[in-house]
Formats: sequence, C-alpha cells, structure tokens
Amino acid sequence: MTLHYQIQKLAHTYTRKGGKDNRRQQVSRMLAFASHVEEEGINEIGQVGAKQVVSYWRSLRASGGLADSTLYSHWLAIRKLWELAGKPDEPPQPFMGRKSAKERKL
Repeated sequence: MTLHYQIQKLAHTYTRKGGKDNRRQQVSRMLAFASHVEEEGINEIGQVGAKQVVSYWRSLRASGGLADSTLYSHWLAIRKLWELAGKPDEPPQPFMGRKSAKERKL
C-alpha cells in the first residue's frame, strides 16, 4: 500500500464533514507532502517523521518564495495529517521568513 493511498484512506472521513473546499485543499497539500516523502523512499505513514517535514519545508523554500501564509497553510495540513495518523505532538513548523531578528532570537 502506497503512502498516497494511506493518506487518502485517512482523509476520507475528514473530507466528508465541514467546509468541503478547504478540506479538499488540505488533502491536496497532504498528498503533495506524500509525493515529496515518497521520493525519499518512504512508503509507510509510520516512517514519516520530523526529518521528512523539515526536508519538505526546505524543498518548498528552494522551489520559490512562498508567502508565510501559504507555508502556514501547508503546516496546518501536515498537522492534520499528524492528528489523523495518531502521531504524538506536532510536526515541525516552517521558518517564517518575515520575522524580525529580535523575534527569531526569542
């Protein structure tokens, strides 16, 4: 069973409730994350960890300057995936580029 299929299966009931457009958009972001992770050779949701999330943030940054709000939306989708998969804690957050030097030191 591929990681894409596992995520679709986890997200099936999630997309059936609430605001459909936003939930579909979040699932598409989850699947984009899955594509990135599968390129690294991972094909089970249990193998996905913080290292893969950080790698995903780096690839998004390298592919072009995404707005902080877009990165936050991706993080919300990955956080929901974490919750659906029953993983503890939260995934690492992306570095938001527009923070001042003072905020980064805190």
